[in-house]
Amino acid sequence: MLAAALLVGLAGVVAGVAQPAEPELTEQAADSESEPDERPVFSIPALSAGAPPGARTLGIDPARTNQQPPSPEAISGLAANGIPTVALNAYRVAAARMADAKPQCGIDWSLLAGIGRVESNHGRFGGATLQSDGTSMPEIRGPALDGGKFAYIGDSDDGRFDRDTTYDRAVGPMQFIPTTWRSYAIDADGNGSTDPFDIDDAALGAANYLCVAGGNLRTEPGLRRAVLAYNHSDEYVAQVLSLARAYATGVPVDNLPLDGITSGAVPPPSGFYRAPASPGPAIGAGDTTPASGDTVGQSSPPPPPPAGPAPREESRSAPPTEEGAPPESAGRPAPPPPPPASPPPPAPAPPAPLPLPQLPPPPLPVPQLPPPPPPPPVVTNLVEGVSCNVVGNLVPDLPLLPECPRR
Repeated sequence: MLAAALLVGLAGVVAGVAQPAEPELTEQAADSESEPDERPVFSIPALSAGAPPGARTLGIDPARTNQQPPSPEAISGLAANGIPTVALNAYRVAAARMADAKPQCGIDWSLLAGIGRVESNHGRFGGATLQSDGTSMPEIRGPALDGGKFAYIGDSDDGRFDRDTTYDRAVGPMQFIPTTWRSYAIDADGNGSTDPFDIDDAALGAANYLCVAGGNLRTEPGLRRAVLAYNHSDEYVAQVLSLARAYATGVPVDNLPLDGITSGAVPPPSGFYRAPASPGPAIGAGDTTPASGDTVGQSSPPPPPPAGPAPREESRSAPPTEEGAPPESAGRPAPPPPPPASPPPPAPAPPAPLPLPQLPPPPLPVPQLPPPPPPPPVVTNLVEGVSCNVVGNLVPDLPLLPECPRR
């Protein structure tokens, strides 16, 4: 009977419909240190239950690679296209909310930015556009977790979030799998919905996850433990932490306003809260979608207008750091903007076109005159009154006759 009950419970886990409650959550104290090993305790191998033979499955030990830590050039390349101000605001609001709800955690916005970059390129994966309401168009969904290249996780949401009724897929800008999102779902922006495709909700859910997983994120062990729980790969951890440091030192935010709910408690996670947030691929790490819209931290400023410097306007964007220059710390004010560039010299006038040869006008047609009347017949034998007229006599002149010679 007991064995049958256990089999029924396992079937419920595989189906992902009726998930059993997790043990009571006990968070790590803020001043505690990491365990001797860095294996994350946030792992549910049961999520891979029912995998076909030979498929990859979700385990406790993280994936190990022989690759070297990411080079500074690689990290600079990932951070070069900046952070959309919508995403940056979401990261900062989430960190401020967690500072109020769980001050012992100490999470910084830059850690969320590092995860957002490698997971979805800050909501721009595959050319998607991050809109002003925090959602990306089109919606971002990762590849199927079918046990091939990545661990097998069967469908757990009946396709509600990932539109896949066979396998699970990570969704949204922070790439939560449906099981973990249901454990940390929260309405961060107060619009009445908990949406993993909304970067405001997803960033706060990710911040809560990292605080629960890592404990004290002011320490390096706590940071590593939190990020390793998010995605069980040491390469992923190295990339995220390097990006977080680059953002923290290269993107000044002190003078930027915060727009959102920055105080208030967050609900404790439920269900399979120990599952990885994103066990699949970090799809945003290789994404090259360029920056667009209002973006902070671009590698180079836009070119000046050709007509001369425009009037100065207030902007939320901070001037980017120049390549090779020492980064500004997050606590220092942003450096003054560079002097406006002088207008470019006027372009030389194009040469005057050569005159076209003047062709003579075509000759006008000569009017055809009627032929002159035939001359009167020449009369050699002039007879008065018959072949010639006598001028001045009383005999009427005959028409067309010449004058008779005078005698």
